[in-house]
Amino acid sequence: MSDLRHLRALQVFDAVASHSSLTRAAEMLGVSHGAVSKQVALLEESLGVLLLRRHVRGVEMTDAGRQLHIATQQGFGALELGVRSVRRDPDKKSVTISLSSSLATKWLVPRLPAFRARRPGVAMFLDTNDDLVDFEDSDVDVALRFGVPGWGGLYHELVADEELIVVASPTLVQASEAPLAPSAVAGLPLLHDQFNPAWEEWAEQVGVARSLLGAQNLVFTDTAVLIAAAIDGQGVALARRLLVEDDLAAGRVVRLDTSVVATDRSLYFVCRQGDQDRAAIRALRNWLQEVQSSF
Repeated sequence: MSDLRHLRALQVFDAVASHSSLTRAAEMLGVSHGAVSKQVALLEESLGVLLLRRHVRGVEMTDAGRQLHIATQQGFGALELGVRSVRRDPDKKSVTISLSSSLATKWLVPRLPAFRARRPGVAMFLDTNDDLVDFEDSDVDVALRFGVPGWGGLYHELVADEELIVVASPTLVQASEAPLAPSAVAGLPLLHDQFNPAWEEWAEQVGVARSLLGAQNLVFTDTAVLIAAAIDGQGVALARRLLVEDDLAAGRVVRLDTSVVATDRSLYFVCRQGDQDRAAIRALRNWLQEVQSSF
């Protein structure tokens, strides 16, 4: 093991060789350019060979450097796999869930107390990120994805089909007036979801001329914010039923008509193959199915 006494220097060298840059390696490792250069020099002195040649556009590996880089890639790759396998211990009592902030705010978080009451020993970590999580390079255990299956090699299970419905605050439209005629709905201020641009599809479905919809003066990229604007009485939302059902039940919004606009996407439970049977993940998966079957 004496040849591995400079493990940190080997890690730094691997980063430099992978990026062909001292600067990029320093950024990735969160250290200074000088610290990276010092570690590489220490490793070269210890081995008695030149590993890198520096030039104005970066660095270039010598033959010895390329040979060592093959070994460091294999070694650190094996370490990463080992760490992940420990984190994915079948008996681990925690679950890290990746989901959008809208889904967390409007749907999952209000329901978590029920799950925690049933399984108090399971720790929950929510990673609210709209980016598609990479299970190969992530500590995330489960992703709740609104989309269409096509996630090669991953386990996925339908949680809920999605559809869009027309809702608004009772302060904007008297509940007693509902359902409204399509032309009446079209004449109100319409709130637009950038990722579910379906007002024109709604108009075609209910027989309203698209010209009556007016300009898209208020467009949202976050569905939770869209719903908040509707609750505030700022306009009418064509909202995902799943995310607005609690607000409907509480009377914060009302449906303005009986139309339903189908979407080509649904909510899915996604995890690595085999992880669906881990005790904590299986408990979450079963609970989510029960939650949706009650609606």
